Amino acid sequence: MITLIAEKPSVGMELARLTGCRTRGDGFMEGGRLSGEACRVTWAIGHLCQIAEDTQTQALHWKVENLPVLPQQFLLSPRLGKDRKPDPGYVKQLRVIEKLFSETDTIVNCGDAGREGEVIQRWIYQYVCDKNPRCSKPIKRLWISSMTDEAIRDGLKNLKPGADFDSLYYAGKARAEADWLVGINATEALTLTVKKYTPGEKRVFSLGRVQTPTLALVCSRYLENKNFVPQSFWTVKINTEAKGVKFHVTSDKRFDSYGAAEAVAKRAAVSLLKVTQAEHNSKTIAPPLLHDQTSLQQEASRRYDMSPEETLATVQKLYEMKLVTYPRTGSRFIPNDVLKTIPERLRNLAENTNEPTIRTAAKMMSSNSFSSLGRRSVNDGKVTDHHALLIEKTATPNLTGKELCIYNLIAERMLEAFAAPCECDVLSVKFSCADESFSASSTRVVKPGWKVVRGVDVSEPSGKDKNNEEEPEQKLPELSVGDSLTVKKAETIQGQTKPKPLYTYESLLEAMKTAGKDSDDDEVKAALKDIGIGTAATRAAILKILIDVRKYIKKEGKKIVPTETGIEIYNLVKDMDISDVAMTGRWEIALSMIADGEMPASDFDKKIRIFTESITKQLLSSSINDTFSKAAQAENITCPLCGSIVKVWDTYAKCTNRECGLSMNRTIFGRHLAEKTIKNLFETGKSGLIRGFMSKSGKTFDARLKRVINEKEDRKYINPELVFEDKKPQYKKLYNKSDKK
Repeated sequence: MITLIAEKPSVGMELARLTGCRTRGDGFMEGGRLSGEACRVTWAIGHLCQIAEDTQTQALHWKVENLPVLPQQFLLSPRLGKDRKPDPGYVKQLRVIEKLFSETDTIVNCGDAGREGEVIQRWIYQYVCDKNPRCSKPIKRLWISSMTDEAIRDGLKNLKPGADFDSLYYAGKARAEADWLVGINATEALTLTVKKYTPGEKRVFSLGRVQTPTLALVCSRYLENKNFVPQSFWTVKINTEAKGVKFHVTSDKRFDSYGAAEAVAKRAAVSLLKVTQAEHNSKTIAPPLLHDQTSLQQEASRRYDMSPEETLATVQKLYEMKLVTYPRTGSRFIPNDVLKTIPERLRNLAENTNEPTIRTAAKMMSSNSFSSLGRRSVNDGKVTDHHALLIEKTATPNLTGKELCIYNLIAERMLEAFAAPCECDVLSVKFSCADESFSASSTRVVKPGWKVVRGVDVSEPSGKDKNNEEEPEQKLPELSVGDSLTVKKAETIQGQTKPKPLYTYESLLEAMKTAGKDSDDDEVKAALKDIGIGTAATRAAILKILIDVRKYIKKEGKKIVPTETGIEIYNLVKDMDISDVAMTGRWEIALSMIADGEMPASDFDKKIRIFTESITKQLLSSSINDTFSKAAQAENITCPLCGSIVKVWDTYAKCTNRECGLSMNRTIFGRHLAEKTIKNLFETGKSGLIRGFMSKSGKTFDARLKRVINEKEDRKYINPELVFEDKKPQYKKLYNKSDKK
């Protein structure tokens, strides 16, 4: 008897269909045959097992003298439910699996072909075998990157020894145990230390091996953006015309003062604009690489505002529908043998898609010769466990909603990746006027190549695709050195330096993927290239935890910003090793080496335990009252609701009584409020005249503030009103974004 175990029921049913298991049991299917032997199919429900919370006696937790907790052996338990007790559904399925394993001769691991899938399966095997030694049987591995019938049948005919994937399991196990060690100890150490200095504090300050460096990325960018002081500069813009074409040129120099720029503009207005240089240059834009999971999540965020978790769930569904290849891939390349399948995939796409631009491009490319296919995404050496995402060779059902959006993104990228490069002609022109240099340029698409896939408009000189929101580049006439043009208008344009933009899902995923690229250490920068923090398979889950579980970051429009709690955590640990993005990236490198068999997992475990001891000591010995020093300056502020102490932070003020929690943002209409103003609002309900508020249109105004206390979803907060200085006071409510729903 052979027992196949899938990672989830839907995959299990596909395996049952292909092996002929048509008789339904409780948690399994039976009656089929594999390689001439009777077989049954069962399944996990994702993570059926986890590291047990009582790995070390729970009584040891939350006591300083027992930290760090460093168990020599990690125990497993059924996955817990919301009540922190073993989930009855998971317990029941584990019993089913235990019974089937005890009755079988061979087990076939049919989990997802990746590090996480290997851990899910091995932990189930370990848990049931620890309970029942009769379950210990030989293991074979089904390893596939596609859910088509052809791929599954081929995989079942060519099962691999389970031991071939031991290194992959060791890497996954090392990652899980490292997360447990760092998370448990850092969380308890920080929480206990905060409570030592602030006895009334009841919150748990959760930290994590990857979560905390990710939070640090968000907070540091947010504070850098918030505290950025823009610097004004001025340029000179000249409008002119030649050969019936109107266009403008801009000064190459940025002027530090309006007066200097205006002086040039006045001289230019009565001068001629002379061409000093005119060059045509050919420019080739290579097609983009195929999607891996991260790049697909980035594109879905930019185009459809989908979260990484939504994208992953959607592409996983498409995979199980046999429409795309394995989604949890970190590679953007395919091997040469897969390249041979591309023509058939293109023909299938041309016959089944309902998207006009995709169908047109697919028909054109499928009719071309095999040798004309682009090769930029073909590289055997850059394919990891799984190749890049591709559309399968199966017919497409009538997809709608998110499934259609993600399917089309993968289809578009597959077409783009194997299309010809885009060839352009770039005209760059230099001018001289009023003793200053000016320039302008325009781009003309000669051969659109891969850009036709998304509907490039070749009538536009820049060849911008229709989904691009930027204004099209201006068109320049043919100009020659020595030409003199009339200045129609010369004007001074004011600009301001801009801070780095706040993160979006798209840019945050990129920052996680390329963490370390800004390091001053060239060795670190080189080592972390394309490694980053987290993996393609885990980054979505990390962000979901930070947003939905920890509530350390949140989404405002498309921007990702920290919450008040997130800022608190960051301020507490920003200078500690646990926030070091580069260090976390180096751990990811080590995990990859374990998976490749280049490093024993025991070496990584030793380093993690040393780090855990270090960070625990660092957190327990930190003087949290130093971190709270800014708040301590305002300890004489009294809460108007409960009389408790109000602490003032960089971005907000909040009552220390957790049951009350009255809070107020410190920035109102672009004005950062002084602590004296905060004190007046909390205690007297009004402020003095405040100068320098700024409206959305950029105009400044002066006003007083009046305290208004609102309550929403058990949260109490001060939402001040503006009181203007005139005979009949006018009031304007300052609603938070969250209140405008």
